[in-house]
Amino acid sequence: MLVIESRAADLAEARSATAGYVRRACPWADQDAVVLVISELVGNAVRHTERGDWHLCLRIQDAVLTADVQDTSPALPAPRRPDLAEGGGMGWHIAEDLTSKLTVLSHPDGKTVRAEWHAPDCAPPSRSDGSRTGHLAGC
Repeated sequence: MLVIESRAADLAEARSATAGYVRRACPWADQDAVVLVISELVGNAVRHTERGDWHLCLRIQDAVLTADVQDTSPALPAPRRPDLAEGGGMGWHIAEDLTSKLTVLSHPDGKTVRAEWHAPDCAPPSRSDGSRTGHLAGC
């Protein structure tokens, strides 16, 4: 397990620690994809919260790599249409595409965005419409 808090690290340190953890604990995972998603989620926590506080927890269990990024904002992520001219609006879509599953958990102190990557021999859960959620890491 890897735990990092904004009081002890910045975004660059979170990316570096994430890369090292994935390399050691999840050789089947696409390290670049995981680091990019963590960068997007932590970056959003910094940008869209009053104090910019965040908490990252990475863990692997039962062939699933889970990343929880907790922040102090109760506002749920609002995916928007990407704007190539002005920039922005791509982060949530990128995170959805690079994970097996992406969810938001509300709690009294803010929210947690949970990203999951399933090992290639682990089928991702289906959505209610029957389609698969995201892409498998390593496939």
